[in-house]
Amino acid sequence: MISLFRKIRQKLLKQNKMGSDLKYAIGEIFLVVIGILIALQINNWNENRKTETKRQIYYRQLLVDLKNDQDYCKNRISDFEAFLKKYADYEKEFQEGALNLEKSLENISELQIGGINLFFKTNTIKTLISTGDISLFPQNINNGLTTYLDVQNELISGNNTNATTMVDMIGQITMLGTPFLRKRFDSQAELSKELNIQDNIPKIFLQLEAYHSWKANTIKTSIKNLNDLIINADSTITIINNELKK
Repeated sequence: MISLFRKIRQKLLKQNKMGSDLKYAIGEIFLVVIGILIALQINNWNENRKTETKRQIYYRQLLVDLKNDQDYCKNRISDFEAFLKKYADYEKEFQEGALNLEKSLENISELQIGGINLFFKTNTIKTLISTGDISLFPQNINNGLTTYLDVQNELISGNNTNATTMVDMIGQITMLGTPFLRKRFDSQAELSKELNIQDNIPKIFLQLEAYHSWKANTIKTSIKNLNDLIINADSTITIINNELKK
C-alpha cells in the first residue's frame, strides 16, 4: 500500500513539476507514518480478535461448569434429604411408640452414620484467577465469579469439617460397642461382663441420639447453603448469557 501511495505521489510531483528534495523527503516520511499507523491498527485488530475469542471460550466453559455445579448440588441435596426423611420417620416413631432401650437402639442403628463430603470438580474460575485471565471480563462478571468461588469454598469448608467431626463422633461411640460387637460377644458371656459391654448400651444410645440430632441440624445448614449456591450460579449464568448476546 505504501508502494502504491509512493507511485501516485511521484506521478503528481512530475506532473506539477514539484520535485524538490524537501517535498520528496516530507512525502516519504508521511508515507512511512501512514504505513506504521495502518500496521498498528491491523495488529490491534488481530489482538482484540484473539482476546475476544479467548473470552468467548471462557464464557462457554463457565456455563458448562456452573451447570455441572448446579446438578451436583441438586444430587447432594437429594442425598441429604433422604437422610432427613429417615430421621423424621425415626423421630415420629420415637414420639408415638412405647419403646424400650433395646428397641430404641435398634431403630436408631438403622440410620445412616457418617457424613457426605463435598467435592466440586469445576476449575475454570480457579484457572481464570491463577492465570490472571479473569481480567478479560467486565467488572460485574469478575466480581460475580470471585464471590461465587468464595461462597463455594465456604460451603465446602463448613460441610466437610462437619463430616469429619461426624466420623470422629462415630469412632468414639463405636469404642463403647456396636450391635455387631455385642453379637460377637454373645458366646463370651464372661468376657462381655468384664468389658461392661452391656452396661455401655445406655451411653451408646444417648450418644447416638445426640449425634443424629446434631447431624440433622448440620445437614439442614448444608442444604440451605447448597440452594444458595444454585441461586448464585443462576445469577452468574444470566449475566454471562447477557454478555454473549451482545
